[in-house]
Amino acid sequence: MAQSIGMDFQYLNVNNFQIRYLDTRSTGNPVLLVHGLGGSIESWINNISKISTEQLRVIVLDLPGFGFSSKPRINYSISFYTTFIATFLNSLKVRSSSLSIVGCSLGGHIAAEVALNHPNLVSKLVLISPAGALPISFKGTPALRSYVNVLKAKTSQEARKALSSIDDDPIDNTHAQEFYRKLLMPGAKEAFMSALNGSTNASRLSRRLHMIKAETLLIWGKNDRIIPVRFIEPFVKMENCRIILLEKCGHVPFISRPALFNKIVTDFIKERKKN
Repeated sequence: MAQSIGMDFQYLNVNNFQIRYLDTRSTGNPVLLVHGLGGSIESWINNISKISTEQLRVIVLDLPGFGFSSKPRINYSISFYTTFIATFLNSLKVRSSSLSIVGCSLGGHIAAEVALNHPNLVSKLVLISPAGALPISFKGTPALRSYVNVLKAKTSQEARKALSSIDDDPIDNTHAQEFYRKLLMPGAKEAFMSALNGSTNASRLSRRLHMIKAETLLIWGKNDRIIPVRFIEPFVKMENCRIILLEKCGHVPFISRPALFNKIVTDFIKERKKN
């Protein structure tokens, strides 16, 4: 993947975590991409170069506990990730109020908390089927439970079956093998469950969404089986939030509909901020 966008992966020590990341160093405002549960830099393979060619500096990382970043046995809470992201950006000297953060699912939960806790840092916020605003009574969908069963996979084929619960699009063997390989890394499964529990047990976003100052774009697939679109209501009530529902699309539109996703996101980020 690094070759496909003309860059090598880089590593950065952030509070004793070795973090794998990519920085296109393009001219323009910074855009941070934050993957979801079980994701990594590779989640954005169809988005990085296309967004960065729009005169935007794209930064993407493996969150601690995922991909090829450090996976110590700690509590991967939303509070931990919120603080970590701010420190990571500071380490890259990204202190600009022109920053956009794009986050999917767990990454959306984290991105929203960063916008809430660091309002002077985040200018634009893009949330994709975000976790964090679900009611306390939510115990997971059958698709989410099937996805979590990836932790029990004994082969890449079993991992592929679990991953197929995310969307209707077929999972290719290469992706399943890569996912399974990362899952076998020491601490990976423990971090996966800790991050899932951290999001589930975190303070709900629902009553705080109105406090987000950043202009917000919400993208949700109508066929999302992991976090169904019926949970969109708290965001509908946000005055500063544009909502786009994508037909024939599930939980990860940046993977299933990359061309459309890239255009929607770049147009929103480059749009002049309202006074």
